[in-house]
Amino acid sequence: MFRAHRPSVLATLLFGLALSLAGCSPETSSTTEIPTVVDSYTIQAGNGRELTHISGRVRAAERTKLSFEIAGKLESIDVDVGDHFDADQTLATLDDERYRLVAQQRRAEAREAEASLLEKRQDYRRQSSLADKGYVSDTQLDTARAGLDTAESRHASAVAAQELAERDLEQTTLSAPFAGSVSARQAEPSERVGANQAILEVISDRDGFEVETSVPETLVDALSTGSTHDVSLPALGGATTPATLTQLGTQPRSSNNYPIILALNEPPAGVRAGMTAEVELALAEPARDASVLPIPLTALVHDDRQRAHVLRIDENDRLESVEVTVVDIGQERAKVRGDLAPGDRIVARGAEFVDPGQHVSLLGQGPERYN
Repeated sequence: MFRAHRPSVLATLLFGLALSLAGCSPETSSTTEIPTVVDSYTIQAGNGRELTHISGRVRAAERTKLSFEIAGKLESIDVDVGDHFDADQTLATLDDERYRLVAQQRRAEAREAEASLLEKRQDYRRQSSLADKGYVSDTQLDTARAGLDTAESRHASAVAAQELAERDLEQTTLSAPFAGSVSARQAEPSERVGANQAILEVISDRDGFEVETSVPETLVDALSTGSTHDVSLPALGGATTPATLTQLGTQPRSSNNYPIILALNEPPAGVRAGMTAEVELALAEPARDASVLPIPLTALVHDDRQRAHVLRIDENDRLESVEVTVVDIGQERAKVRGDLAPGDRIVARGAEFVDPGQHVSLLGQGPERYN
């Protein structure tokens, strides 16, 4: 009785296997291509303006170091760092006793010389009158004339010495050349200071602020005086203001960096000398062949024959290989010539991991995929 049912069980198993194979046939199965996510770059024209960022420091447009023109003992300094002052305000003084005494001496010498001059002038007039009447010889008249000339010279010298002494006495007072504030103090009362030794460093309130920085030699030709750039101040919450390039150095500093000065056109409220500034330089590139286009250096791939290619993304999001000629290679980008145009989108990086004809999805666009 067990043997009678075996053929029917075997037939049932074979029939089920056949149905299973039929379900896996090519007619009933399909494979969907999953796009590979790539980072892309849109090609820009190669003759536009590019931006570069450098750091600088704010300083007052008008600033100076104040000193006495004469030596002496510092008697007083009436201002300190941060203090504001008005134009012509007295900032510091020297002990003037010696200069007062010298000025008095020179005044006395000038009066003495003036008296001698009057005496010699009267003598010459008298001798001249007598000579006209024939009472004195020409020799006596010449002697009187020489005495008058000497007296005039001595008087002129005495007057000049008096004026210098008076001027030195005035120089014992250091006055402000403009309205502003003190940025540094380099001497203290009772200290002996020399002529032209810096006593105070001051900045003006009237001519605004400027930014001092430097650029590498590779950027000098892309800048010109009078051009406008943006300056931001981190200490003021990133406040941004336009600035005009007023000075472009002709002699490099260390490491072949050239100094530049930018005047802040509209200084924001709260700006102070010494603040850090971030300068966004708009570089004007020289005229060039329009067929030469900039691309990321990472977009270049090379075949077995070392020919350069990029992978362009067509309107169907498929990759196509475009052979290019490398014209120039920089630190982060290359300049190439080929069957490319501004507006074309290419694979920016990772091009060596995808192939022409492959369907891709752009990073940051559409639903996120993981490969």
